[in-house]
Amino acid sequence: PEFKNINYNMAYAYFKLKQYDEAGNEFQLYVDRAKDDKVRLNDAYLRLADCRFVMAKYWPAMEAYNKVVELKSVDADYAAFQKAISYGFVARNDKKIEDLKKVIANYPKSQYRDDAMFELGNTYVTENKTDLAIKTYDQLLNEFKNGSFAAKAILRQGLVYYNAQKDDLAIAKFKKVAADFP
Repeated sequence: PEFKNINYNMAYAYFKLKQYDEAGNEFQLYVDRAKDDKVRLNDAYLRLADCRFVMAKYWPAMEAYNKVVELKSVDADYAAFQKAISYGFVARNDKKIEDLKKVIANYPKSQYRDDAMFELGNTYVTENKTDLAIKTYDQLLNEFKNGSFAAKAILRQGLVYYNAQKDDLAIAKFKKVAADFP
C-alpha cells in the first residue's frame, strides 16, 4: 500500500536534502499519477512549484502554483503570492502588478498581505509609477503600522521623494524613520 505514495515520499527525501531538481521530478511523477488524495496532491503541487522556483524555472513554477490556487487550498494565498513574484523574474511586471493586486484583494486575512503590498510598491517604483507606489506604501503603513515592512516602506517613500527632488517630503520621511525606528 505504500507504493502509491512512493514518488511523494521520494520527493520529500530529495527536498529535505535540498536536491530540488530531483525532488521536483518526483513531485511531478506523483501529481501525474495520483488524483484521489486531495491534501497530498495539493501539497505535492505546492512543493513542485517551490522546487521549480528555487531552480529558477519560473514558468513551470507558475503552472504548479496555479494548480494550488485552483484547488482553493489553505496555501492558495502563498501560491498566488509566489506566482506574482515569479512574473517579476521573467520580466513581466505588468502581470506581477496584476497578480499582487489580486493577492491583496482576494486574501484579506493572508499572512502574505504585507509582503504583497511591499512588493507591489517596489514594482510600481521600478515601473516609474511613483504616485501608485506612495499610495501602496501608505496602505501598507495604515494596515501594518508596526509590521516588519513599516520602516522599509517609509524609507522607500523618502527615496521616491528624494529622486523626484521633493526634498522637504524626503527629509520628513527620513526623519520619521530615524525617530520611529532608531
